[in-house]
Amino acid sequence: MEQELTRESLLREAMAVFCTNGVKDLTERRIMQEFNLLPAEFHAWFSDKEDFIRQAVSLYLEEQKSVQLSLLEQAKHPIAELMHVIKHHTSQLQKINPNFFVQIQYLYPRVWTLYLRHIQMHSYHLFYELLNKGIRHGIFRPDLNIEIVTKVLLEQINVLLNHSLFPPQRYNMAEVFRGIFLYYLKGISTNRGDMELENFFSDFSM
Repeated sequence: MEQELTRESLLREAMAVFCTNGVKDLTERRIMQEFNLLPAEFHAWFSDKEDFIRQAVSLYLEEQKSVQLSLLEQAKHPIAELMHVIKHHTSQLQKINPNFFVQIQYLYPRVWTLYLRHIQMHSYHLFYELLNKGIRHGIFRPDLNIEIVTKVLLEQINVLLNHSLFPPQRYNMAEVFRGIFLYYLKGISTNRGDMELENFFSDFSM
């Protein structure tokens, strides 16, 4: 292995491969061949192939958290914060082969649990807090059931990414995004929130 290849750079490179090809055909031997690792190097960092996948997914999720926090710092109001996070979350999922999630769910359940915990804890609480902040700023209606709205928003991301419903070769994904989120959020927004939504989507692109 080249000296400059660190564990983190290896895991980033591995995650990119997983997102494209999935993990079904992985063996320790294939991992070592794919990433030019000697057995001693592999076992110095990882206990087995599942640990290798788990560390790659864990690093990926932690780095996504950092990106989301930087997006929040750039936004000017709660609507923009929420939409930037949703857009980023969606764009990242679009880059991942759906088979990856199916395969880790059945082949590596502990890795799947790690991913679900991220969605259930980080993503859920992030959306929840952004909606709550929007209510405090007069952007969203004060009578919202934030728990329900948060879960609906997370499920709407899954709807957007459902290629059976919206084949990318047939639909403009920016228009699908607009159709799903603009009109739903207008239904839970105040007049001020409506204006902020229209301003955000006036120059929106995926």
